[in-house]
Amino acid sequence: MYRRWARAHAVMGTAALSLLAASAAGAQAAPAADPVDVEVQQSFDHDVVTPGGTVAVRVSAGALTGEVPHLALKVALPAGVTYTGTSDDSGDDECSASADGRTLTCVRGEGSTGSVSAHVLAKVGQDVPVGTELSFTATADIGDTVDPKPANNTRTGSVRVRQPGDLGIAWQAPAGPVKPGQDVRTALLVTNHGPGAVPLQAVRLDMDHSYGPKTMDPGCWWDPYVITCDVFREVAPGETVTLPFTWNFPAEAAGTTQRVPTALYDSSPLDGNPANDKATLVLNVAKGTATPTAKPTATPTPTHSPTATPQPTSTPTPTASTTAPATGTTPQGGDGGQLAATGTGNLTTAAAAAAALTVASGALALGLRRRRRQH
Repeated sequence: MYRRWARAHAVMGTAALSLLAASAAGAQAAPAADPVDVEVQQSFDHDVVTPGGTVAVRVSAGALTGEVPHLALKVALPAGVTYTGTSDDSGDDECSASADGRTLTCVRGEGSTGSVSAHVLAKVGQDVPVGTELSFTATADIGDTVDPKPANNTRTGSVRVRQPGDLGIAWQAPAGPVKPGQDVRTALLVTNHGPGAVPLQAVRLDMDHSYGPKTMDPGCWWDPYVITCDVFREVAPGETVTLPFTWNFPAEAAGTTQRVPTALYDSSPLDGNPANDKATLVLNVAKGTATPTAKPTATPTPTHSPTATPQPTSTPTPTASTTAPATGTTPQGGDGGQLAATGTGNLTTAAAAAAALTVASGALALGLRRRRRQH
């Protein structure tokens, strides 16, 4: 009995030891933490700038995988530019410049454990020559953390210094009132007054009233309450881009003033005079009814030739058996089958006279016969 108990106890002990060994092996085989992979992004609001203009560059750094206890972002500025600060959309992250002004260090805001980002603004010196390439480099600072793939820890980009131009817009339209129902042709003119070429992306028309154009340039399209005209090319000095529009206002617009505020959709940093980037089309609709559109009318084809009304050549002299017709009467004929107004009354009088004459003649003849018989 003792041997059996000892043998069972030994088996249980061996099983427990095996379970503990397996647990220890499993703990040692637990998957390791993901390796760190930090990525830096950099982009420019515009890829060109003028002497004296401002470069806006957006930079960010964040871990794609793994955890980074310490994360900062350093931005190297080129010669000829001066850091002026960050924009409002940089969030709570903060940037500071080195003593020589050539390097910015941007860190997470208080309590932040995620990525770090900033919208950096830098002013270009007036003496920077046209054609200069201004290079900016952003690099992630991860402290003692090891990134097995450091290639995406740095980004470099540049903007080009160019000569400014002057884009200006204006409307070409009738000076006086326009009539309702009348086609009114206008043209939106975008002119580069120079001296440098300027890229033109689009023009925007604010249509907050109910009367849109009848026709417009093929490059224009409707968005709710807005017409956008795409151009997307550079305009040479002295060149004018013309966008035609035709308007036609209904009768209910009579006596109103139609206004169409217009502006460049996105002003280029090469446009040195933004004051003339806006214009308003003003059309005064005259009072009165709409001008009808002329329509051809068919010439009626006569179905029969009119017949002249016969005129009497003379008025007959009345006799004892007739009565002259009353003056001022109008002959009627045609659809009613009626006799002329001079007919029935005169015939009745003549018949009565003839009957009386016949009776009188008969009485006289009868009297003569009676006298002859008496003699």
